[in-house]
Amino acid sequence: MSVNQAEHYAHAALRHYKDAVFLQDGARLPNADHHLGFSVECALKSLLLRFTVATMDPKKPGGQQAKAPWVKDPATGKVAHSYSHLPWVATDVALLTHGRSASRLSAALGGLSAFDTWSVDDRYLDGSTVIEADVQQRRTVAENILFLHEQALITGRLP
Repeated sequence: MSVNQAEHYAHAALRHYKDAVFLQDGARLPNADHHLGFSVECALKSLLLRFTVATMDPKKPGGQQAKAPWVKDPATGKVAHSYSHLPWVATDVALLTHGRSASRLSAALGGLSAFDTWSVDDRYLDGSTVIEADVQQRRTVAENILFLHEQALITGRLP
């Protein structure tokens, strides 16, 4: 039985979160911070693929599977937006809550501003700019999003 990409993202979200907690508990803040960002990113990608029109289909006919979820512009049939790494701006995430009265989800996604200064490229830095307060704030946001993600997987709908 093949596992689809939404399931891969769901498993990766939890794996990265567990690694982040382990690293934060060991005072390895730069790597904990990095894993928290990946955890949130993976949970959101899982939600996008399960509950929106986002897809991992090839972007071109006969092409290879996309490397990140993307949304097609209905007018042109071309890529309107691709969801790669955080930070994502509010308009990107609005796709998740469009047409829904999802106050809990909206509140959790509002916390994404904690990742405004997070960058996948920080893996190349020495980590000296990572501070515990930022990591703790990002951990709280990650916990909220992962909780809502888990609820969505259980109920089959966004909260």
